[in-house]
Amino acid sequence: MTDYIEVSWLNNEPSLKSALQLAFGASGQLIKKYFSSKEQDRSILAKTVLKLPINFVNHLKINPIYEGPEVKIISESDEFIVLHKPPTVHCHPHGYEDRDTLLNFLVTQKKWDCLEVNRDQYDRGLLYRLDFETSGVIILAKNEKFFQFMRENFNTSMKRKFYWAIVEGEFNQEGSWTHYFKPTGQKGSKQKVMNDLSEGATEGRLTVKKVYSKNGKSLLLVNLKTGLRHQIRAQLSHLGFPILGDELYGGHASSRIFLHALRYEFTEVVEDQNAELFNIFFDLDGALKVGHDMLRSF
Repeated sequence: MTDYIEVSWLNNEPSLKSALQLAFGASGQLIKKYFSSKEQDRSILAKTVLKLPINFVNHLKINPIYEGPEVKIISESDEFIVLHKPPTVHCHPHGYEDRDTLLNFLVTQKKWDCLEVNRDQYDRGLLYRLDFETSGVIILAKNEKFFQFMRENFNTSMKRKFYWAIVEGEFNQEGSWTHYFKPTGQKGSKQKVMNDLSEGATEGRLTVKKVYSKNGKSLLLVNLKTGLRHQIRAQLSHLGFPILGDELYGGHASSRIFLHALRYEFTEVVEDQNAELFNIFFDLDGALKVGHDMLRSF
């Protein structure tokens, strides 16, 4: 249910649209999103009190309240911050009413530099997104220069993207796979996966290795070569092994969708062979939780 704020106008205005443009600097497109043409054209008299949607009044602002499971800061530098995103948490809000996103958490932690990047968009400094149901590593830029560089060079700079997935069955499809994807359903809510290229389809590539199997379930290590929406979920299902809990793609119901972003690596990172294996961009705590939950579910 949408919250509202009451606003009283000091002067007469020829239309609500002009009043909103003057008071909030709102664009015509934003006004159209919240008000009908008839509402926009109505004249406004001084001392008129209107109820305006809070999402309109606070457009592009982040609610300072976080309501969700625990988010952890894994690593931080002058250029980026790395978070663990729990499952069932959104990466960013779509309106001021939202309180269950990583950006809400960052406000509570007073991480203002992350929130000043890309201020004209709700996703701020996010370098990529994870599905609502997916847990794991998320990286946000802390300055515009780093953000622009990574956004423009993401495919070449982000060298490897590792995920853990738990699938139904004794997995027997190890190797590198290329398929072709087309959004389907309402607003592209699901991906159709095809073996052959067709008009309008996008190529998706990954490499997958089985780590462990027991009692009809397999833990997989996925190296995501591209990064399409729902790619791992749809591609593993197409191979005949839907992710546990992923009912959208044929998986059995479970406590969550068992997909976890394990590790991201980009060109600025130089591996120290003498260092700890799990020291940077590696969501070890989250990975162990996924592994623990998998073993418990057997």
